Amino acid sequence: MADQAYYALKGGLTNEFYRLDNKRQFTILIRYRGDQRRDRVDLEQVKIVGKKGEVVPLSSVARLEERRGPTLIEHDNFRRVISVLGFYRKGGPPSMDLSMDLLMAAQGKVDFPPGYGVELRGDMTQMEESFQRLLRGLYLAVIFMILLLVAQFRSLIEPFNMIFSLSLMLTGILGGLLLAHQTFSTVSILAVVILTGMMMTVAVLMIDLVLRLRAEGMPRDEAILTAAPIRLRPIVMTSLISIVVLIPVAFFPRTGIDAYAPLATVTIGGLTIGTVLALYVVPVLHTYADDLASLVRATVRRLRRRREAPLA
Repeated sequence: MADQAYYALKGGLTNEFYRLDNKRQFTILIRYRGDQRRDRVDLEQVKIVGKKGEVVPLSSVARLEERRGPTLIEHDNFRRVISVLGFYRKGGPPSMDLSMDLLMAAQGKVDFPPGYGVELRGDMTQMEESFQRLLRGLYLAVIFMILLLVAQFRSLIEPFNMIFSLSLMLTGILGGLLLAHQTFSTVSILAVVILTGMMMTVAVLMIDLVLRLRAEGMPRDEAILTAAPIRLRPIVMTSLISIVVLIPVAFFPRTGIDAYAPLATVTIGGLTIGTVLALYVVPVLHTYADDLASLVRATVRRLRRRREAPLA
C-alpha cells in the first residue's frame, strides 16, 4: 500500500526504449498527472489495488496525518545519522584543522543526550584509516629489517644500534614540512617508509665495513677512522642524487604531480639531516654498544669465576 502511494506521487521507472532516428536510449517515468497530486485531497483519492484485484481509494484503508519528518534518512554503520557538509575557504585554515576545531567546539557547547554524539567523516576518516594502514606497514618493515640484520650480523646489539639511527631523520622530516608549509599526510608517511630503507642503508654500509676491519685484527677506533672516509663518498653520492632528483617535485611541482610534493619534501629533509647525523652518530653508537657488550661479557666472566672458585 505504501509503495503504491509512493509510486503514484513520485513515479516509477518502466522499461526502456530506443528512438529510431539516432538509437538514443530513453527511460519512461510513470506517475499521476500534476493536477492529480497537488494536495491532501488528491492523496486521499489515490487508487490502491488489493491482492484480489479490488481497487479502493487510499482514504478507505489509511488515515492521513500531517507531521514533520526528514526528507532523507541516512545511516552510518547501522546508526541513523544527520550529515553536515562544509567547505573551507581558500587561504583559511586547512580542512582537517577546521574540522577538528568545529568538532571540539560542538562537543564543548552542546550537551548531547545518551545515544547521541558528533563524529568526523569523509576525508578525515579516510585519512585516519590510511594512517593506520601505513603505520602498520612501517612497523612490519622495521620488524623484518631487524630480523634480517640479526641474521646477517649474527648479533642483537648492532641491529638495534642501526634501528636507533632511524630517529635521526625526524628532525629533517618535521623541519622540511615546516619550511615548505605542508602538513603531515598519508603521502608523508609513505615517504617515511621509503626513508626507513634509505637510512638503514647508510648504517649498514658503515657498520659492515667496521666489523670486517675489526675481524681482520684492526682495533675498534682505528677501524672506525678507516671505514668512515671509505664509506663517506658512496653514502653522500647516493643521498645527493636522491635529493637532486626530488627537488623539482618538492619545489616546482607540475599539475598532476603536486600531490606528491610532501613525499619529496619529507625525503629531502630526512636524507639531508639524517645522512649528516648518521655519519657521526652511528660510529659513536657502535663504540658505546661495543663498550656495553664488553662490560657485560666481563661481568659474566667474573660471576662464573666466583661460582667456580668454591668448587676448586
